Amino acid sequence: MKYLLKNTNFIFCSFFPVGLEDYVEFFRHYFPDFYYLKWKFPHSKDKLADSELIRYKKGKICRKMRLLSFSLAAIPFFYFLFLPLNYLIYFFQSLSFIFIAKKKFTVFMGINYICAFCGIILRKLGRVDFVIYRVMDFFPMPAKGIYRPLTRIFYQLDKFCLNNADSIWFTTEGHIIGREKYGYFERKNFKYEMIPLGVNMSKITSIPLNKKNSHSLVYCGVVNRYHMLDLVFEALLILRKKFPDIILNMIGAGPDLGYYKELSVSKKLEKNVIFHGYMKEDGKFYKIMANNSLGIALYRDEENLMKYTEPAKVKYYLNFGLPAIISKVPQIAFELDKGKISFAIDNTVDSIVKTVTKYFSHPVIQKEYRKNVLNYLKQVDIDVLLTDRFNKLERIINKTI
Repeated sequence: MKYLLKNTNFIFCSFFPVGLEDYVEFFRHYFPDFYYLKWKFPHSKDKLADSELIRYKKGKICRKMRLLSFSLAAIPFFYFLFLPLNYLIYFFQSLSFIFIAKKKFTVFMGINYICAFCGIILRKLGRVDFVIYRVMDFFPMPAKGIYRPLTRIFYQLDKFCLNNADSIWFTTEGHIIGREKYGYFERKNFKYEMIPLGVNMSKITSIPLNKKNSHSLVYCGVVNRYHMLDLVFEALLILRKKFPDIILNMIGAGPDLGYYKELSVSKKLEKNVIFHGYMKEDGKFYKIMANNSLGIALYRDEENLMKYTEPAKVKYYLNFGLPAIISKVPQIAFELDKGKISFAIDNTVDSIVKTVTKYFSHPVIQKEYRKNVLNYLKQVDIDVLLTDRFNKLERIINKTI
């Protein structure tokens, strides 16, 4: 094993779950002394996971320490009351452990401003030399409610981290656009990098196109009307006239699952829609996901998180070799459309019908897009992205320390 920054003690601080476990796997194999500060979201329903500090020596766990939080924050009524308090509790526990440690921690990577803030304070206290601020999202200002004062506080924390981090990693252009729109970031005044989240190529599952899956769509996620699945059902009524064997695989549960089951019956779509319900991520799930031709990722055009972030659903479809039809809301929709990796569409039945018809009617286009998906995934292979980045950072970090 050739370790990156082999004389470096590396700390990764992230909330759980945010889909960054592949980062942890990378860091524990590429840094001989690696600390993972895992802060569980107070509202997370994962009862098997705890907030904890985990230390890895040459890839193996050598220490675990549980971090405490208020469980009342999981109750919706108390959530926003206890949210800042839980952040502070995580912060001071992490701060205390690292500050009293005998060794100096050289590099700290924080996911979003709460975690990055912890690293910057540790640097000011002389316990950390170099702080990487890994930006994962941007939340626009809500129109009203308790979100507004909290968001103002978070903006100030975000601004502080942007001004004080040694290296800034944005995930998507939307993260910059949002901050510019709300007036506390000007790209010309900052040095930053655009580094996508990346994928673990060893986890990619893909099934070649065949007669059974070439006219098959898949939706995976929470089943509710907010995601505009009514548009998809209306489109199916039109599409099945040209493609009688068209199938929509619905994977997931949600408040409107019963509504859509009834809708499929009333519109006589029982043969065209398969409801799989909630599924564990096992071999059966992977096979069903990969055995499709096109994924569905619709987002409302509202002033919300999705307009400025990189939706996990889109990358998830790509992990199975599937292009997706994506609403023209998140920036990644336009980026993937330009590269002929997915399709950016308007939130209309006509747009869905035209896009699916074009894609299903031309096997050459299907093969082209699926090939482009796999080439894109190779470009954002997490091992390649992070290895290359840390190799470039090594000189900068060595000069800093």
